[in-house]
Parts: sequence; C-alpha cells; structure tokens
Amino acid sequence: MNQSDTPNSPDGDDNISYDGSACAPLVHGDDDHSIDSNYEDPEIPTISSGVKAMLESVSYDADTIRKKFRTYQALLPHSDELLQKQHSFHWLREKLQKSDVELPRFLKYNFEGGIKPHHALCCVLLNEYQEQLRLNTQATQTGCVYSSLVRLLSFGFFHPQLNNPASFIREQFRRVADAVPTEVVKPPVLRKKIKNRGLPVPNYFLDPEDSKQFPPHIALLVILQDGEKESRKLDSVLYRLAFSLFALVALLLRIVLEVIGGAGAIWGGAEVFTLRNSENAELWRWISVGVGVLCFLRFVTLNAPQKEDEGDILGPAGPWSLRLPVRMRAVASHPFHYFVRATPAS
Repeated sequence: MNQSDTPNSPDGDDNISYDGSACAPLVHGDDDHSIDSNYEDPEIPTISSGVKAMLESVSYDADTIRKKFRTYQALLPHSDELLQKQHSFHWLREKLQKSDVELPRFLKYNFEGGIKPHHALCCVLLNEYQEQLRLNTQATQTGCVYSSLVRLLSFGFFHPQLNNPASFIREQFRRVADAVPTEVVKPPVLRKKIKNRGLPVPNYFLDPEDSKQFPPHIALLVILQDGEKESRKLDSVLYRLAFSLFALVALLLRIVLEVIGGAGAIWGGAEVFTLRNSENAELWRWISVGVGVLCFLRFVTLNAPQKEDEGDILGPAGPWSLRLPVRMRAVASHPFHYFVRATPAS
C-alpha cells in the first residue's frame, strides 16, 4: 500500500501542513522519537519563535474548519456521548457518508486530501489561543472571586476544578501552547517537544495505547460543538447543583467514616473490651483524639488532589467523559477532586 493509501489515522506519518498543502518531510534520526534523545529541532518554529507564520497558516484553516462543521453538526452525538463512547474515525466517517454530507478534511484519507485530526485540532486551538492573547481576555469577576476564595482557603495549594470538557481541553492546550510547533510534525515528535519543555502532554496528544488518551478527533468535535453553543447542558445550573451536593455529601460521609469513625472506634472499642472506665476515661478520650488526628492525616494524604491526577481521577476530560454510573462512582470516590485541583490555571 502506498503512503497516500494509508488511512488518515491520528498517528499516521503523512506530511500535511496546517493549511492542507504538501510540505517537505522532516528528516530525523531513528532516536528522534525517544524522550531521552539529545536531538533537538531548532528549525521547527513554535508559537514563541514563529507567531506571524502561525497566524498566516492557521487563521484561514480554523475558520474553514468551523464553517464546514456547521454543515454536519446536526448529525453528531452530543459532546458527552462523544467523550463517553469515543466513536472511531471510521464510525464518524460512515455516519456522515450515509447522510450524503461532504466529509470534513480531518475525516478524509490521505488520497482524498485529508489532514490528520491532531493537525486540525492544533489549528483551531492555536487560533483560539492567539485570539485570546490578542484580546487579552480575562476571567469574569465572579470567576476571579471564586478562584481567589479557593486559593485563600487552601493556602494557595488548590485551584478551582474544570468540569466542562471544552474548558478542560483548552486549558491543557494553553499550558503547552508555547511548545507546540507551528509546522506539522508527527505525533511522537510533538509529544517529545512538549516533554522536553518539562510540560505535561495533553490527554488528546498521548499515545493511543495510553489509558488516559482520548482521540484528537473527539477533542476537536467537542471544541467545535462548544463554539456553536451545543454544550450548554454541560454547564447547566441544575447539573452543577446536583453534582455539587452529591460531591459534598460524599465528602462529609468520607470524613465521618474515615476520620470520626476511626476515633470513635477506639473510644467504643475500649469500652467493649472493658479497658475504659470512669477512672481512665480522660486518657482514652485523648487516645481517641490522637487516633482521629492520624486518621485525618491519612484522609488528607489519600484525598488531596495532586498534579498527576489531572485527566485521570475524574476521566480524561473531566466528569462528563464518564458514563453517569461511572461518573457518580468517580465523584463519590474522590469528592474533593470535583471542587478543586492542584494544577493552577495557565
């Protein structure tokens, strides 16, 4: 099979630029894919070294991707279903073909003039990131107040959690935007350049074999749907209130079971085994308090969010990327993660 006949899979090796034109292949040594390699790519510009080139090559493509999306958006499942089922490239392609809709380029094969989904995703996210820098957009006052309150109460250790999938995808990209090449590179090279900057690789850029990965074409469709206001239900007040109450109750129950329960077990056990009486009750009270403190330290150690938890504990793109029963189990198991995270906003 020729190069042009290979499927347009996310990790393919075709050389397509962000504007869809052919570009010369980037020649690297065999160990270029290794994270430990000392080989660097100084000739590949990033947003920090090639902002103008990025704007010229990305702006048109991003607009075209969005305009094309409006022709088939009604045929797609909702964002939460896309994330939960992670429909394959082939499933989406066949669904659109059955409706006689022209395929978007990231769902076409190489010989059809297709581009890789992660290339299209970079186009859209880089365009949004650049527009945000140009407008110097700031968070709303309400968001700033809430964020400041969370940092104040946690002594600066924690930050508000992102439970909207599109916000989660954008936030992961903003952290690595300066390391993303403005020219097309293979996925292993992209991951290597991000890791060489000491940055976490976004879930949608991870190797497909990684359990935390979700396909870049799904991430792209979620972003496009959010841009067309299709994901409003993900931010509904009713949903947020219901799950916030569920997470709060789960958190309180875990404190009762894992902290107060431990102290109470010592106090009650001492009485059951006739170790506690009126003469040594005060001693056992302090022993129970001491055990309660140890239980509380254990509770904090097990439940306090860590940077490594992002894209894992509550799903690869937040709670909505999990089916309802699995989502409820994840929130019940890690209720604190529903409210706060360890990673600061970019």
